[in-house]
Amino acid sequence: MSFLFEDVSSSIPQGFIYDNASDLEAKIIAFRNAGTGQLQLVLDFDRTLTEKSDENSTSWQLMRNHLPPKGKREAQAVYEHYRALEVAEKLTPEDATIWWTTSMSIVAKYRLDMNIVEQEFLSYSTIRPGTKELFDLCAKYNIPTVIMSAGIKDIIDIWCRAYDIHPTIILSTELILNEQNQITGWNETSVVDIFTKHEVDHPELSRIRAERPHTILAGDSLHDHNMAEGTDTVLRVRIVDSIDESDIRKQLEQETFTEFDTIIEDGTLNPIIDLIKQIIK
Repeated sequence: MSFLFEDVSSSIPQGFIYDNASDLEAKIIAFRNAGTGQLQLVLDFDRTLTEKSDENSTSWQLMRNHLPPKGKREAQAVYEHYRALEVAEKLTPEDATIWWTTSMSIVAKYRLDMNIVEQEFLSYSTIRPGTKELFDLCAKYNIPTVIMSAGIKDIIDIWCRAYDIHPTIILSTELILNEQNQITGWNETSVVDIFTKHEVDHPELSRIRAERPHTILAGDSLHDHNMAEGTDTVLRVRIVDSIDESDIRKQLEQETFTEFDTIIEDGTLNPIIDLIKQIIK
């Protein structure tokens, strides 16, 4: 059974939904005792820092939208094949590599114009309430913020400029552009897919973690719990949008609390801000 803060503990910020109050409170107290000098944030991008959106507004779909008809058919066929494997939980790391490289090869083949992609992206991009305040608070107290995404770094960069967000590191696939700002390829060493969306695959993140072992992790997908290693030193927050159906809510909570400490479903990141303010004190 899940609870809200008012029912149990003054240490747990309002807006957190959880299954085990004593475990969550103990972890919060440990984070508070460790202080900001040992703290970092690791954050997903789509539907975590942005508001609820459909599949058509992800960075991958955004690029597919600008392909010519033949390219759209090619990209959609690839997406449907590997997405079906992912949903069926049959996707292997090798499959993920083929999925990402094939998708990027199609985008590069048709020389997509990033100027056009940027214009469309900015026309409907969103920011989840509390996101700007969260990054500003972390910057003020020198708390590293890492955005880790299986999307496209160039699009996340556009979003960061638009909303004046300044993460410490962005880990995501980097595009290669020509002088006309057309996509010609990608940096193969930068690729992040669902199997490499993990700190052990990124030395720069491991270096931060060595100095700052306590991590607040936030993501919308159940797979996002794996972005950071550890149990006692990682506080995992799942970001979901409000769910009205009781059966769906029950199932979501059951699966979430096997991997995450808490859920936020109020549409904001304010509970994380309140948690960090506790740690600052």
